[in-house]
Amino acid sequence: MPWRRWGSVFLVLTPLMSLMGVMMFTLYLRLQAGRRVTGHSNHISDRQWADRCGFRVQSDTFTQVAGSKTLLINAFREHRTDDASVRLLGIVLQKEDALWSRCVFCCQEEGKLVTVAAKRTAHPSNYYFDYGTGDFLCQIPLGCKPRYVGLVSENGEDLSNLTFLPVLNQYAPAPSRLPLNYTLCMPTLFNSYDNVLQFVQAMELYQLLGIQRAIIYKTSCSATMETVLQYYSNVGFLQVLPWPIDSHLKPSSNWLPSLSPGDIHYYGQIPANNDCVYRNMYSSRYVLMHDPDEVIMPTGNVSFQTLMSDLETAHGEKVNFYFPNNVFPLEEKVENSKYDLPEWKHLPGTNFLVHTLREMDNSGLNSGKLILDPRSVLQMEVHAVQAHFHQGRTEKISSELALLYHIRRRKDSQQKRSNLVLDEGLLKVAQALVPRVNRALSYMGLLNTTTGPATRRPKP
Repeated sequence: MPWRRWGSVFLVLTPLMSLMGVMMFTLYLRLQAGRRVTGHSNHISDRQWADRCGFRVQSDTFTQVAGSKTLLINAFREHRTDDASVRLLGIVLQKEDALWSRCVFCCQEEGKLVTVAAKRTAHPSNYYFDYGTGDFLCQIPLGCKPRYVGLVSENGEDLSNLTFLPVLNQYAPAPSRLPLNYTLCMPTLFNSYDNVLQFVQAMELYQLLGIQRAIIYKTSCSATMETVLQYYSNVGFLQVLPWPIDSHLKPSSNWLPSLSPGDIHYYGQIPANNDCVYRNMYSSRYVLMHDPDEVIMPTGNVSFQTLMSDLETAHGEKVNFYFPNNVFPLEEKVENSKYDLPEWKHLPGTNFLVHTLREMDNSGLNSGKLILDPRSVLQMEVHAVQAHFHQGRTEKISSELALLYHIRRRKDSQQKRSNLVLDEGLLKVAQALVPRVNRALSYMGLLNTTTGPATRRPKP
């Protein structure tokens, strides 16, 4: 009967039509969610936005503020202030503290420019250099939803040459909804950095521990090191940010002007640290702040994740953790170590698995490193949080729970080899680490074999 044939067709089409309806509704919800997230119902592109406001958008790492010596790095939406604000982070000349500045916001789709006063703060830790980290806090005008902001000084009234920065951190998800748990921030590579072996060992060790992303600021490195950076970028673990500070200032390669004259401490390590903290404020639960020649290791057989869970339980929220420094001098190594591998000997850099003798730290200096809850931090320097956000604090962590391993030149030349302590804490991961390092080096074409250098393999 015809009606039976149509009934059969109806029975087949009904679930298909229902499925299509669900798919269309889901697509509609996603589009609506996208509109709520961006705040722009017609999805204006960055180029269209720039054209409407009539400005240039930042394309370089540093943006010079006309009429001053300030170099802007990035602008961030500040969700922690009572009033909606934007914080512009940069490098400032200390003696320009009396120079007032204004933020210029590009508001809404119609391209309206609004100017407001900026509160300038020069961060106190500059290690006696003329330049240091600074920030400019600007309250967002009522009804403005800025995607871009610029800065002008009292000596730079002309807006025709103003360069705008995109406002990052537009949204602030709850800590439980952050995409990452652990991000590592490493400071600047400079002076043609070439510590290849130790860097590869460190990258593999960090991944073994459970760190999900690493970020490094690069001024200069060797060609071999460039191959290493490219590999870890390609596998999605490392983000390399250009840091051409030597094109704008004369950077020092040390921590005091008396040791290395220049305009700014250690190639701008402190502003880079602050930038990394703010970049990851709403993408990572914790941010680790240390160099490639350092690693924070739990003691005993506790995993890194268990260590962090225990610290959270013991200290609560909005807490940063400080780990005292422990130097393992490069000048001293264990002879005939089974980890002194022949396939690594041709590589530039340090094999940290053969440096297991630790100095006794009697200096009393705070030269350790930190694991941060970035949302609790306002200002950061090398070894400490300079300014916490409301109720934030830093807790010093006992060596009974974890140890900061720092493989570097001898810090205390008075200590003899007999004064050093054998500490094989890093060796507990050696069996898992060695094959990972060899596999990575092989992919890079840098692993030496009994028949010579390995053939470069395709990137994974």
